[in-house]
Amino acid sequence: MHSINQENIPEVGDVSAIEDFRALVNWSENIFVYKFESIIKAFVLCMREEQTYHSLNYKYISSRFQKFLYVDRIAVQENFRRKGIAKKIYTTVIDKGKENNLDILCEVNTRPPNEPSMTFHRKMGFEEVGTNDFEKNSVVYLRRPCNANES
Repeated sequence: MHSINQENIPEVGDVSAIEDFRALVNWSENIFVYKFESIIKAFVLCMREEQTYHSLNYKYISSRFQKFLYVDRIAVQENFRRKGIAKKIYTTVIDKGKENNLDILCEVNTRPPNEPSMTFHRKMGFEEVGTNDFEKNSVVYLRRPCNANES
């Protein structure tokens, strides 16, 4: 999963040290993977509220929502992109949110722009709930209510 993460920069954050990536996985409440021939080709890491995760994006979301399932990152191996895998994984995340009455929250880069991700999230029923500008990037925060209709 670490190599897939690194392959997806800048769409996902750089976690160059494997120890830091392991810590990120340990903070994750739910990890959903897509395997092909028993090898992970895509994953999504999700966290619940009240984690000690130091991400500024997680802190932003935590300060505004009490209960949630936060998608920290989704990454798909390059040769498996544009095949509907992200939609399959996200559908599982959304089902988990509905099952536990949790809104799904995430962020998408607007600087550098990640228009494919914005289009994807809109199609999956996400709505904008905030923005933030950092030194190296800017993001839009997105929410998919647990009771939203399927897209």
